[in-house]
Amino acid sequence: MNRIILPLAIFAALFFTPLFSETTTGSVTGETVTPRSGQFFIGNTVDCFLKRDFSISGECEPAGGMQGLAIAGAAGFSIIAAALGVVGILPFVGRLTSIVTVVAGIVAVGAMGYLILTMMDTSEGFGGVQWGAYLTGGAGLLTLISGLSGIRGR
Repeated sequence: MNRIILPLAIFAALFFTPLFSETTTGSVTGETVTPRSGQFFIGNTVDCFLKRDFSISGECEPAGGMQGLAIAGAAGFSIIAAALGVVGILPFVGRLTSIVTVVAGIVAVGAMGYLILTMMDTSEGFGGVQWGAYLTGGAGLLTLISGLSGIRGR
């Protein structure tokens, strides 16, 4: 059951929680700090997938270059792992689907590590990293551990 819920938690944390913040300057509001969720990166990609346009190029390309591709990869692998986790309830298939769960955890932790490292190179610095990035990384680590446990047969 954890191999279904944890990948869904990764996607929810990626899509809905603030991953980073940036300072924007407006003519009316002046300088304000704006938190951005993963929807900034993959919102249009998810819309394309819901319209059955399975492409990550053109108008469906994730925003943000490599950061967007890393977040899109983490979201994609987590959805695939959750879907295969339903099939993995069967005892003879569970170990095979746990491998995908492990990969989803590794990709989520790697994507958040990449996001945090690239944020350190911006004007916001390490302080621009928001709590959603840590939540997603933690959910990715728990997913990795759950997948490894499933490979062992538990």
